Amino acid sequence: MALFSRRKKSADDSVTDPTETENVEASDESTQDAATETAPEAVAPTIGISVQAFRGVGAQAGPEVSLTETDAPTAGPTAGGAPAPTAPVAPTGSAVPQAQPAQAAAERRLPLAAAMPPEQTETVAGMKDNVLLREALTEIEKGATNEQLLGVLRQALQGHLYIRVNGDARAQISEGKPLSVAVVRDGERQFMLGFSSAAAVRDSVQLEKDPTATSAVAQPVTSVLQQVVSGEFAGLIVDNASAPHRVVFPTELLQKTLEQADVDMTVKSIVASPRQQDSAVKLGEALAAKRMWVAVNDGAGTGQVGIAEAQTPDGKRFLQLFSHPLEVIALGRGDRPLPFEPLQLSKLLSTHSEMAGVIVDPAGPTMVIERDSLSAVLILDIDIDD
Repeated sequence: MALFSRRKKSADDSVTDPTETENVEASDESTQDAATETAPEAVAPTIGISVQAFRGVGAQAGPEVSLTETDAPTAGPTAGGAPAPTAPVAPTGSAVPQAQPAQAAAERRLPLAAAMPPEQTETVAGMKDNVLLREALTEIEKGATNEQLLGVLRQALQGHLYIRVNGDARAQISEGKPLSVAVVRDGERQFMLGFSSAAAVRDSVQLEKDPTATSAVAQPVTSVLQQVVSGEFAGLIVDNASAPHRVVFPTELLQKTLEQADVDMTVKSIVASPRQQDSAVKLGEALAAKRMWVAVNDGAGTGQVGIAEAQTPDGKRFLQLFSHPLEVIALGRGDRPLPFEPLQLSKLLSTHSEMAGVIVDPAGPTMVIERDSLSAVLILDIDIDD
């Protein structure tokens, strides 16, 4: 956990290095159950996001998928009644497959965001930003659509969020006390605060009458979301002092997000991290242990149902896999996310040797994993059959 504490204002108004917790000063102020402030009018939580509950995603794993070769944008159901993969491809790069949704007037390119994760930055020295979330928030303006807001939530689901604490967070943790988290009140409702960077925390602290009594702690995103869902909160406000680049996520939406998420965000964390020599192998091992999702086309306008695949310029075929239903929605193709278990992936790859591998989270950041890095997945089917 990274900690920092606001001290008495100095000339440079600095924030302490979270890696040097011995320098964190305890506040003389007594702690309360929660530090509160009144919600600014512009932060009124009026965002009702559902996108049809992530387009009707079910909790159960989907049926086995029989892969069939096709040159058409969509393919009909297979003999087993399950949708077959589609090949909506028009790639422009040699490393990353590209895709074109059905019924689109203009060709769409994958990934929608940069394929590689952004460079790690620290807007306050020593305190790492959640760069993907911070950058996604810069694109949010007043009147943002539900799809745009869900895009922010998609990018938030990796790394960490900072939360504000009334008093000395380090002392509360060492004493085993519940953190006295800061909240915003809107009438009888209260909202937890989350921040994409230490700078966003600092901006928020400036709104306090006594900013010296505030500290902060970095926690995994899923941990923060769980606190919101399990507590008496109406939702989560992200970067509350950064209008118009702030968002409010209702608790109901966060509950749905957590129900469909890997609590450790293993796959998303690998994809969103700087590439290492063994990144592909690590992701292959994660795919052997974690449920993923595929994108199912409902056949609107064609009567044909299929799941999405992609293809490189040299003809290699890759199954599109997604770490969360929000990743499917981000593509804007109208596809329905379908759960896909490791054994299903293993059977598909084992049965269809022509599949070169998988592309994970095509909306970006993304990774293309070829078969030679998927041995941990392929062996699952062998073990079962033996």
